[in-house]
Amino acid sequence: MIRINLLPVREQVTKKAGKQVLALFAVLILLEVGALLWFQGEKGAELTAAQQNNAKISKKIETLQTQTAEVADLESQKVELEQQKTVLDGLVEGQSGPVRMLTELSSMLTPTEDPQKKLEMLNRGWNPDWDPRRLWLDGFIERNRALKISGHARTNEDLAEFLQRMGTALHFVEINLNVSEAVEMSELENARMVRFDIDALVIYGPADVQKLQAGTLGKAPPK
Repeated sequence: MIRINLLPVREQVTKKAGKQVLALFAVLILLEVGALLWFQGEKGAELTAAQQNNAKISKKIETLQTQTAEVADLESQKVELEQQKTVLDGLVEGQSGPVRMLTELSSMLTPTEDPQKKLEMLNRGWNPDWDPRRLWLDGFIERNRALKISGHARTNEDLAEFLQRMGTALHFVEINLNVSEAVEMSELENARMVRFDIDALVIYGPADVQKLQAGTLGKAPPK
């Protein structure tokens, strides 16, 4: 009987299989390392792109902040210029406004026979046949557009007509009748008259309209 010793062959097979397993492990490790390097590269690229995008956004924010500051500065300059214009307009109106206001007041207290002017009076709610000589002014004081008028009228109807004319005039607003009382005028043989006292605000032009809207018209400027 022939005997064959197979131990060396088995050892060789075992060694060869072990080398193959090690080689396989090595390949797997290399693949895993490669995959990790690729994944790291992809994430690095994404991080770089995100950082660049973030830098662009930050730059835009800085630009917008600069533009916002510039707009705020322009708005501040605009407000300052408008205030200066209002002051200048007020100075101009302060010179020409009183003349226009007194001219209007004079027309309110001047009788007319002109049909065209009577029609204009009628359209404004005035009584074109009223005789303004039935009313006269004793006092006319204006300070900082605050006006006080005092005087006498023959009757309450005459006073009412004057108030109507003031209320529809261009240069008088916030008209208040403070006093309206019957009195006897000794210098007119004790004729009965109506004494009146009126407060109002005077409008000279657009600058005064702005002050009226702001609630400062008629108030003394701060010292």
